[in-house]
Amino acid sequence: MIPPLSTPALVVDLDVFDANVSAMAALMRGTGKTIRPHVKAHRTPELAKRQLGGPAAGVTCATVGEAEVMVAAGIGDVLIANEVVDAAKLERIVELARHATVAIAADDPAPVEALSHLAVRAGVSVGVVIDVDILLHRCGVASMPEAVALARTIESAPGLRLAGIMGYEGRVRLNIEKRDQRIAGAYGVLRATRDALVAAGHRVDAVSAAGTSTLREAIADPTITEIQAGVYALMEPEMLGMDLPFRCAATVRGTVISRHADRFVADVGRRAVGVEYGPPVVVGLDAMHIALSDEHATVTVPGATPPLGSLVDFIPGQIRTTFNLHDRVWVSRGAMLVDCWPVSAR
Repeated sequence: MIPPLSTPALVVDLDVFDANVSAMAALMRGTGKTIRPHVKAHRTPELAKRQLGGPAAGVTCATVGEAEVMVAAGIGDVLIANEVVDAAKLERIVELARHATVAIAADDPAPVEALSHLAVRAGVSVGVVIDVDILLHRCGVASMPEAVALARTIESAPGLRLAGIMGYEGRVRLNIEKRDQRIAGAYGVLRATRDALVAAGHRVDAVSAAGTSTLREAIADPTITEIQAGVYALMEPEMLGMDLPFRCAATVRGTVISRHADRFVADVGRRAVGVEYGPPVVVGLDAMHIALSDEHATVTVPGATPPLGSLVDFIPGQIRTTFNLHDRVWVSRGAMLVDCWPVSAR
């Protein structure tokens, strides 16, 4: 039985979600590339499973905890696209490798060597993807010699396998100066790294990168073999102008708790909706201004305000943080609620 919806409530329209997944499959068709959906976008195994099949054989996770939840739900191929150095977490990765194909990102030999000892002791194989700093100057090896040395360490480490290279260029907005050059330069670093590894005698089966904002560029670039996009299945208003065949599938439903001549207040505040990439968009209303506090959205409108107690849907400006604020997500088919699922990897 579906629990009663109590606002503020996170809702995903499965018709739109599934259409977005199908649209991604159509974009990838004939390219020879794969999509490895990044589940940090929703942290919900039931949604992750709907993204598999076709060009998607596995998922990307941001944390060991996310990977554990996905594997426990039956997903058999996970990439933890983050450096892991903590001994207890490395033990957990080895345990995961008993049940699924697992790879982690690395940019330093020390955790690689530690992981090797644990993998040998457990009798499992763990993939290691070399993380390359291509634009963000965050994690990742910073030079070709560094990448080659790390590849040598991985391939000489028992219990491990070199599973490719990866880099992340971040969210590259349409209005960023020299956008095309920045993306091309980032992928150029990956290309040069791959070539250096091949020249040193290493096999590079996967070159993994990109997000939804750089999806078209990644599809067009022959260097990239695997795409780690996550937002595409749910979408955000800021990305709707990027000529992508996706629609917004998630809303936060609120109740009108106060109304005045030119504005109303709903129970959807910063504790219910992510705003990193802009304020939420009110569905079906021409909002002139939205002001958010912890528990309230104050919406100024040009015409009549909705009745007290009525429901209003808000499209989140940032989908990842929105899911991280909710314990569960209601799912619908159009206007009809059909189920409620836990956001179990948050």
